Amino acid sequence: MARGLRNGDERMGGNGFIRAEAIAVRLVGILLGLALIAMVLVNVANAVGRYSGWFSLVGADELLVYGMIWIVMLGAILAARSRDHLSINLLPTAMSGGLAAAVKIAIDIATVAVSLFIAWHSFDFISRIAALNQTSMGLGIPMVIPHSAILIGFAGIAAVTAFLTIVDISRLSGHERGRK
Repeated sequence: MARGLRNGDERMGGNGFIRAEAIAVRLVGILLGLALIAMVLVNVANAVGRYSGWFSLVGADELLVYGMIWIVMLGAILAARSRDHLSINLLPTAMSGGLAAAVKIAIDIATVAVSLFIAWHSFDFISRIAALNQTSMGLGIPMVIPHSAILIGFAGIAAVTAFLTIVDISRLSGHERGRK
């Protein structure tokens, strides 16, 4: 993650907005890490209590599953921002110059399209669950909350990737103008 933040600062000039964004991304990453540590502690406490016969944390398993979904989806947005996510890089790696940049842009556009498609269908699904007022069995959490992680995650991936694609297109067009 740190490599991606440094590259992002160098790529975009390192102005105040970019520094603030980098600090916010770093803070979210730290909070996600702390949430993961908290989840491990809840899991250990639940296991100790259950197997010792002293206590059982009602809804702990539910909380862990829903928390992990949120952590993964928010982490995916951060990974998309630093371009450390899964990507199709075999073809662009084999190319060079403007053609490689154009292929990367095409891949990013496809990523935006697929992410928006998933976010839209997630929104539709959430709307249906909201109409049913469905809640979880253990904690009574409205099911809209865990299912919203998919919507937020993919909408965030689409937004971040769209922004980076616009930056890459402007950089590529500026580079092409400089060559003429």
